[in-house]
Formats: sequence, C-alpha cells, structure tokens
Amino acid sequence: MEGRFINLYRSSDATEALQLCEVKVYGELGRAPPSVIIQETGRNITLVGRRLCWSDALLYCRDIHWDLLSLRDPEEHERIDELVARALFPLTSHLWVGLRRSILGSSWFWMSGEPMDFSQWDEGSHHSSPCGGVSSVEPSTWRQRSCEEHLNFICFT
Repeated sequence: MEGRFINLYRSSDATEALQLCEVKVYGELGRAPPSVIIQETGRNITLVGRRLCWSDALLYCRDIHWDLLSLRDPEEHERIDELVARALFPLTSHLWVGLRRSILGSSWFWMSGEPMDFSQWDEGSHHSSPCGGVSSVEPSTWRQRSCEEHLNFICFT
C-alpha cells in the first residue's frame, strides 16, 4: 500500500469519513521486504531488501526495529561484510547506515549516539553530502552518498 491519504470511518455509514493526510503506511499487501538477520554482541542486525532514501530508511528502522546501524569497531564491520555476502536478493552498491555529517561542520557521527571510534572512508569519498553508507561491493569501506538515493539499508534492534 502506498500513498499519502487514508479514509477512516466512525461507523458503518460511509458518508461520515474522516480524511487524514501525510500518514505513512509501511507494507505491501501483507508482505514484508526480504531481509537477512544476524545476531551480533547482543544486537539483531537486519539487512533490509527494500530501497529507500536515507531519511525514509532512518524512519523505517526506528518504526520497525530500533535505528539505522552504527558500527562500533572494525571487527563488527567485517561481520557486516559477511551479512552482505549472505543476501539472497540484489543489493545496491552501497547500503545506508546511521552515518551522518554535521550540517555546520565536517565531523561525522552515528544517529544512534554511539561514539565514532574508527572510520573506514574510501579514498574517493569527498564528503559533499551529509549522508553516508557502507559498500556492498568493496569490503569495509564507507562513502558519502546523496541522501535522496534509494539504497538498501541496515537496521539494528
């Protein structure tokens, strides 16, 4: 189901409709998007087969799971590479994670509030966009991406 309007009826009388605007409905005729899940140090990490822009991916993760993934150390990043390799559905070249650049500066942070104790930027990343993703092709690299791109993404619970 997609759209921005939904009609609610207070009774069986179809003439008394209340119309709401800007209601976000996630779902496609009862089918969940494909996903791959691993458990990592107390967290469930989910690679979602749906493709969304960065802000919609953030809202999806916060509505359905907990948040977009923050990577805590290089070892966890290697396990994400393993998760990507197990995907049984086609992936975009990069995947959204909770990586964001400060609007007033050049510092990057995790949306979950986790400290950024390491980074894995590839050499071609020039930081012109405030949104960042991880490569699904080149292991263990991060790159800034246009926030409007529709990419697969990784959530955690």
